[in-house]
Amino acid sequence: MRWHPLVLLILLASCSRPDTSSPEVGLTEPLGGAVAPGREVRVQGYAFDPIGVASVKVNGREILPSEEAGKRLVQFRFRLQAPASGKVELLLQAEDVRGNRGEKRVPLVLDASPPRIVVERWEREGDLYHVYGRVEDNVQVDRVVVQVGGRFVPLSLPKEPSVAFSAEVPAGAIVVAVDAAGNRTSRHVP
Repeated sequence: MRWHPLVLLILLASCSRPDTSSPEVGLTEPLGGAVAPGREVRVQGYAFDPIGVASVKVNGREILPSEEAGKRLVQFRFRLQAPASGKVELLLQAEDVRGNRGEKRVPLVLDASPPRIVVERWEREGDLYHVYGRVEDNVQVDRVVVQVGGRFVPLSLPKEPSVAFSAEVPAGAIVVAVDAAGNRTSRHVP
């Protein structure tokens, strides 16, 4: 039996599946979804669809730059003014080039509380102090740095609600902690 090219084409066409999956959409910033009340917040995110993203909206407002439309992976950014109190929820909506829609509701945590620096102990050795402690936050600790004069030395720590730290610093150094919302606190080393 000889296959006719038209029959082969019909068989292949019947195997293809229509695209019914919705695009994926998410935020990469702010970290941990925390924002400081009353501040302007920079929000960044992405949308992905294997056939191409046509539109991205936040709370009904289009934010996808026209040059990004049609790409499989798009990144977006916008600014948001957080209220002084209350709840903030973003509705992210993405649509692919075939009209499939996906959405995600993202609550943002209003975080007015700075992190706490708990020094558990320090040991003096000559002109240096070995400082041991932890930083705690109600949402997430973003970074901990040691300030010596005008120089800032970051400590390599995970981004979690409570992180342990140790540092070797001279007298007069300052431990500075910043949470995911940008709130900061500091503590002097004697």
